[in-house]
Amino acid sequence: MSQGCNRKYPRHVHGSGSLTSPIMPATEGDTGLLPLLKSRTFLLLQARGTAAGVGYTVYLATVLWLSFRLTNGIFLAGVVVGVETAVYTLTFLVGPLVDRIGDKRWVYVVCYPIQAVASLALGLTYVLGLLTIPLLLAIVVLLAALWDFTWAADSAATRLLFSKDRLFAVTGLGTAIGGGVDIAMYFTAGITIALFGVAGGSYLYAGLLAVGAGFAFLLPIPTPNAKKPAYLTGFLEGWALYRGDSGKPLRHLAILQSAYGFFIAAPVLLLTLYVGRFFSSSQVTFAGFYVAYLVGGIIIGIILGRLNPRRLIGLVGNIALLTTGAVLIGVELVTGSVIASAAAWFLIGVATTARITAFSNYLQGGFAPEVLARISGNNYLFTGITSTAGAFAIGALSTIWSPAALTEVTAFGFVGCAVIGILLQGTRTLAF
Repeated sequence: MSQGCNRKYPRHVHGSGSLTSPIMPATEGDTGLLPLLKSRTFLLLQARGTAAGVGYTVYLATVLWLSFRLTNGIFLAGVVVGVETAVYTLTFLVGPLVDRIGDKRWVYVVCYPIQAVASLALGLTYVLGLLTIPLLLAIVVLLAALWDFTWAADSAATRLLFSKDRLFAVTGLGTAIGGGVDIAMYFTAGITIALFGVAGGSYLYAGLLAVGAGFAFLLPIPTPNAKKPAYLTGFLEGWALYRGDSGKPLRHLAILQSAYGFFIAAPVLLLTLYVGRFFSSSQVTFAGFYVAYLVGGIIIGIILGRLNPRRLIGLVGNIALLTTGAVLIGVELVTGSVIASAAAWFLIGVATTARITAFSNYLQGGFAPEVLARISGNNYLFTGITSTAGAFAIGALSTIWSPAALTEVTAFGFVGCAVIGILLQGTRTLAF
């Protein structure tokens, strides 16, 4: 999904290295952003990731709004996010399989077309009046299961193609390109929904996945010195990285992510709830707030790309958690103003993207490419378990708590997680 819920929220593919193709060494001193646009490898990788990422952004908005319109609340949306996150948690079982694949592009070429068909089925069943809640959840599960494979491939693909010295630079440019297209495509999705109903987002998602598969086919993603250990051997090798003094940052990061994972789904669920309760369930307002949220992510991505704070990962992540909590309180206080509310969601987009970028770049920059699918899948297990519980809980509590109470609990939760991140040495000093 989009920046909203994390890891799989978003699923956008950001670069993680230098200008180089797989056969060219990185240039450590070249830190500019514009030269990346000369790299065919970067452009193809970005095109593939943007097509899939934009589709996922549209899918998130469509499913959240569809769930709200069906039930006039966010309980069903919470269930959908919870079920999806539960499936995402199983990526730690998929990682060892993906690490064994010599050319990662085949993961996309196989999975994207199947996801496109599932997305078409979502739209068609809605149009024909056949979409029930069990069928909706079944389609969500299928899409999420396939995303487990493509996300595991994402965790390694950019790092296989590019070196780590320009991780934030490529992430920033990728965010600018992908995020800008996100905004344009979201308005396109609004027009599509106006013409074809809420199923239009599903059709657009399917088309973008097909485009993504085409770009993926053109870009080989070889794994140098690819080893194919037995599944159990590879599985245990991934978890061995958490042991000893060298594994301390990973262990502390797991503690922090387990804590803030409970609140990850809250911002986008609250955005949907606030539009429904305080802004007359306006699709236009929902689109505006959602776009403001995305723009915030674009801007901070570019800034982090220029700053390249690879030695300050912990500081960036902890400040982002603290900021998310503080601004959520602001959301509660400005419900009478569309402009002020849009500004608040813009800042939450900034904080969310900063956190995601910092912690995901740590993994990509701190570990060898051939183990990234495993280490990323293992890392998400901790976030995923609590995220699943949090999504269900937030959805359920929205039926008995006021939006203000739900917002305050979420806000103080993020602030508390920032305190945990500061107290834990491994996350306070996180760097690569």
